[in-house]
Amino acid sequence: MLRYPKVPARPEGISAGNNSHTIQRPSKGGSTKRPCSWRSVFGLSVLLLSSLLFLIIPSGPLDLGNLSTALELLEISSTSPGENQLHVPVAETPVESTQQIQPEVQPTLSRKEESTSISPPKATTSTTTQVDDPDANCPFRNSPLYRKVYVYPTYGEVDNGWSGSILSDTGRNLSALTPWPWLQWERESKKNATSHYDINGQHVQYATELLVRDIITHPNSCLRTYNPEEATLFYVPYLPSVEHHQGSEKINNMSLSKYGQSIMDILDGKYLAWEQHFGLTSQYWKRKKGADHILVFSEPMHGLWHPRSRRGNFHFVNSQKQLTPPIVISVELSTTFVEMYPKCAAKNILVPYPNTDGRWFNGVLDSETDQIFKKGDLTVSNSEAILPAEKQLAVASDPSARPIAQYYAAGNHGTCRKLRESMELDYKTCSASHRVLSKLSKYATHGMRQSTFCPCPGGDSPSAKRMFDALLAGCIPVILSVDFVWPYTNDFDPLISLDPNEFSVKLLAGDYDEIKLDEKTCLVKNQTQPGLQAWMDSISVAEIQRLRKGVEKARDLYGYYKPRKDGSLPDNPLREGVLPDGGAAHALVNALADRAGGTRWPACEEELKLPRGEDP
Repeated sequence: MLRYPKVPARPEGISAGNNSHTIQRPSKGGSTKRPCSWRSVFGLSVLLLSSLLFLIIPSGPLDLGNLSTALELLEISSTSPGENQLHVPVAETPVESTQQIQPEVQPTLSRKEESTSISPPKATTSTTTQVDDPDANCPFRNSPLYRKVYVYPTYGEVDNGWSGSILSDTGRNLSALTPWPWLQWERESKKNATSHYDINGQHVQYATELLVRDIITHPNSCLRTYNPEEATLFYVPYLPSVEHHQGSEKINNMSLSKYGQSIMDILDGKYLAWEQHFGLTSQYWKRKKGADHILVFSEPMHGLWHPRSRRGNFHFVNSQKQLTPPIVISVELSTTFVEMYPKCAAKNILVPYPNTDGRWFNGVLDSETDQIFKKGDLTVSNSEAILPAEKQLAVASDPSARPIAQYYAAGNHGTCRKLRESMELDYKTCSASHRVLSKLSKYATHGMRQSTFCPCPGGDSPSAKRMFDALLAGCIPVILSVDFVWPYTNDFDPLISLDPNEFSVKLLAGDYDEIKLDEKTCLVKNQTQPGLQAWMDSISVAEIQRLRKGVEKARDLYGYYKPRKDGSLPDNPLREGVLPDGGAAHALVNALADRAGGTRWPACEEELKLPRGEDP
C-alpha cells in the first residue's frame, strides 16, 4: 500500500478569543441535571440575540446591515459527540450573564474538515471561523504543480514513502538492495561543507541537481505529492554529479555506474535493472515512456556517464539522453543542438549555472566591495579606468555609474584557448582596468561589482558560470562563445519573449582570438581590429543605460535566492536547507508546469522522424 502524504497541521478548532463565553452542556451520563432541550437553546438564543441587537443597533430606523452583523455574531459551533458546546461570541461591551463562564475549550473540526485530502483547508466565510491555509506562504502555492510532483522515495526512507506498491520486489527486501552510494557522499559533503557544498570550491558550480531537488522536495515549496496517481510529474532523485565526484575535489569517476546504466536501460524499454538497483517499481515509467519524468544533469559535459574527449552534440544526445522522452534539466545546450532539434530542445529545460554563495544575495559582498574601493580612494570621479560614457553618467550624478571599464578572468584552457590567451594578454598588459583593480582586489566577486563590462569566453564547453555571475554582480556580459545559449530566453525556446540582446552583448569570438595590442607600447596593431577596449570606449550612454536596465531584469531571473539585505540569508543557504525562492526557482517551476504530463514529448518524437545529417 502506498504511503500518502501527511496532512499539514490544521487548527484543532476555532478559538473563541477573549470576547466569548463558552457554555458547557452536560453530556449524557455526565450530570444528573436534565440536558438542554431545543426549547431552552432557542430561548437562550433569543435572549442573547436581543442583547446583541441592543448593543449594536442604534436608536432610530432599523438598519438591515446591523441586523445582518448581529446574526453573523450568533453561531452554534459543531462539536464532537460527548462534547456538546454552545459557542456564543459576545460584543466588546460587557454584558451581564447569569451563565457560569467556563475555561475556553477549542471546538473540534467536523469530519469533513478532518479529511485526509492533500488539498488545503478552505476558509469559511464566518467572521469567527476563519481557517488559515497552512500552505498560504508557500512560494509556489499558486502554481499548477501545487502538490502535483511525485518524488520517488529515497532508499530506505519509510517516512518519505519507501513502502508498499511503489517498491519493486527487490525494494521490499532492503537487505538485498545496495544503498545508493551518492547518498552517503552527499551527507558527508554537507556535513563538512566540501565538494558541492563548498561555496569557494570548484564543484559548487555543479550544484544544480541539489537545488532542483530542494525546490521540489522542500516542505515549504508545496510541490510534492506522495500519491503518484495524483502526480503530473515524477522526479527521479538520482544525483549523477555527486556520484561522479564522490564527495572529493580530486575524484572524477568517468565510468557508467549501474545506476546510470539502469536509467539508460529504462529509456530503451528495459526495466529490470531499474527495479533491481533502484528498488522501485517501473509502472509509472511505462505509462508515458517516461515523458512525465524529470532527470537533472548539473555538468555541461557529464550526464549518465562522462565521455572523454568528446564535444558538441555528443553529450546532449548520448550521455544526457536529451532526445528521449524524459524532461531533462541541464545547464548547457548549444545553438547547434537547438537549431538541429528545436522541438526536442524545447521539451527540456535549460537553467542558469547555480550560485549558492549566500554572500552574493545577503549584502556581504556588496559591503566588502564598497569598503575596498573606499579604502583605495577609487571613485567614478578619479578613476583612470572609467569608460567615457560612464564618466558622463558620473558628471550627471547618476548613481549607476561604475569606475572600471571591464573585469576579465579566465584560465587558458579548453577549446577556446587561443582566444583566452590573446584576451588575457591584452587585458593584463595594457588595460587600465587591470592596473587599477590589481591594487585593490584579486577577486572576481569585487571586480565584477565595479565594472561596466565582463568579457566572457566559453569554458571547456560553450557555457561557463562566469556568464551568470557577471549578471548577478550587475556587470554587462560580453559573450565570446559561438554556441552559447541563454536559459529562459528565445535563444532556447521561441515561445519565450525575453531576448538576450536586452541584457548582454554577443561578439564574434573569431574576431578576438589574435593579440590586438603591441605588448611593449600597447598601441593597436591593426586599426581595422582595435580590440575590446576600443569597442567599449565607443559605447554610448544610451546603450549602457539600456543594457543596464536589462541586466537588472536578468539578475532577478537568474538568481536562485531572493536578495535579502537584512542578513537573514546565511552564507551557505544550500547547506543550511534554505528553500531556493529566487527568480531562477520560479522560472524552473513555471517551465516544469508547462511540460507537466509530458506534453512536449510528442512534438519532439515527430521531429526525430525527419531526415537530417549526422550530429556534429
